[in-house]
Amino acid sequence: MDTWSERMMKPATHRLVMRLHVLLVLVTVCSEVEISAGQEALRFLTVAPGISHATFDVRPPDGEPFSGHAFRVDLGEAELRLVPAGGPSPRQPVAQIASPFPAVVAVNASFFDNDGRAMGLAVSEGRLLATGKRASWGALAVSGTDARIVLGSGISDPLAHGLVVQGLPRLVIGGKVPGLKPQLAERTAVCAAGSRVVVVVASKAESTAFARFLAEPPEKTGLGCSDALNLDGGPSTQLVVRLPALTLSLPGGWGVPNALVATPGKR
Repeated sequence: MDTWSERMMKPATHRLVMRLHVLLVLVTVCSEVEISAGQEALRFLTVAPGISHATFDVRPPDGEPFSGHAFRVDLGEAELRLVPAGGPSPRQPVAQIASPFPAVVAVNASFFDNDGRAMGLAVSEGRLLATGKRASWGALAVSGTDARIVLGSGISDPLAHGLVVQGLPRLVIGGKVPGLKPQLAERTAVCAAGSRVVVVVASKAESTAFARFLAEPPEKTGLGCSDALNLDGGPSTQLVVRLPALTLSLPGGWGVPNALVATPGKR
């Protein structure tokens, strides 16, 4: 039988349990709000004619967080070209390669060999910059205002395209992420579909987590890329933005053989 003291303690214990329950609910709700706020859909803002920009901060549930920049290029309103390093050296920093352009978004592009020469096909404005086609690699191929990512083996006439650059692996194929080798590295990538190209630069990211972010639809906080190609990364990853509405500089660890350069407006 309960004593008087035990009967008096029961309401107090009940109130304590209720307070703890309310506190737990509040903490849970606040945590959910914080997580949701960190996973909002990307907002692209126009920074120049034909070029829009978004930042991202991705926290995969099973991997390292990563962040970076995405630039959406409308080929009907902006130019996209592959610009080689000039001068006596086969490699230069992207900032130096992009220096002739007053308004520009530029990233590194081709992988390179021990001699600093671009690997895979490289075509710019109808000029063949590198001839060593890699049949199994992916390729960004641009003809006029139509951009596609295809296998190197599918390019029978490189000069039929205004721009070609090869890379690997293909991160997204037909909206699906293929099996990828686990690797943590800085990332430079490109997505392409018709008249729209998206150029992406990210901090150290695991390959599959990065590819999933590229493939996820915007309503799930991704970029919605149907096809995406990995360009050279690691110390090669670098970004230069020089626009009236935005200036950015992310230097890499060394020079590169060429740069993917977007300039606002059409010639």
